Parts: sequence; structure tokens; C-alpha cells
Amino acid sequence: MNKEDWDKLADQLAALPGGAVAALPDFFGNLVSDELAPITSDWDYDGWVLKDEGMLSLRLNDAVDGMRLFYVTEEGELGIARAGNELLQVAREKNVSALILLLVAIATGQVDDGRRLKVELPKIDAAAKDLMLMTVCRLCG
Repeated sequence: MNKEDWDKLADQLAALPGGAVAALPDFFGNLVSDELAPITSDWDYDGWVLKDEGMLSLRLNDAVDGMRLFYVTEEGELGIARAGNELLQVAREKNVSALILLLVAIATGQVDDGRRLKVELPKIDAAAKDLMLMTVCRLCG
């Protein structure tokens, strides 16, 4: 995805009733704990402790530029998806959660996760798709 694609997604999130900040409580609130996510890597940028098990961790990509999303459990961690530097740049410019922006991009199919989100975290995947329908889908939202 390029910067314009990320800008468009961020603008669509901002158009959500209550703005982009409403996305977490309205769509993921029943899945995410209120506790602060522990640091799981030197590269952690943002994270959510999940009520079911484990956590989602958005990290700066230590190998190359960009961001990586991981599902972290006691048994280990699974890489879910990667995004370029534009994700973080747009998230900061538009004051939108980079984690939510990435989840919406996965839901739209603009970022390939190899269906790992759907397999490992089906409730998060479903919530991201619901959010996508409310923000991106011109027929629904």
C-alpha cells in the first residue's frame, strides 16, 4: 500500500460515528482487555492484551523498514502481517491507531496476512471486517 491508500483508510476511519477513537471500544472492546500490554520485544510499538488469550503486538520491523503485526502467546509468537513505513507515518499524521489501521487494511484485502488473522484470531478478524464495512464499504457504511 502507498501513502495515499493509508490516507484514504485513515480518513474513512475518521468518518466513523465518534471518530477513529471509537473504533477500539465499539468494535474490539469486548475482545480486548483494559490492561496495558506488556513489552514482548525491543521493537514493540503498540499492543492489545486479548481477553481470550495472548496479545496482538504491532512492532517496528527490525530487519527492514515498516511495521509487523504479531500474535503473541505463552507458546510463542506468530507473524500475522507486514506493512511499510507509510502506515506509521499516516497513523501519526491523522491521529489514528496504527494497529486499527492495519487491521482494517487486512480486512479490506489491501494487506495480505495469508489468512493468519482469520485462523488464529477469528473474533478479531470478524471485528475488523465489521469495522471495515462501517467505514470503507460504500454500500453499507
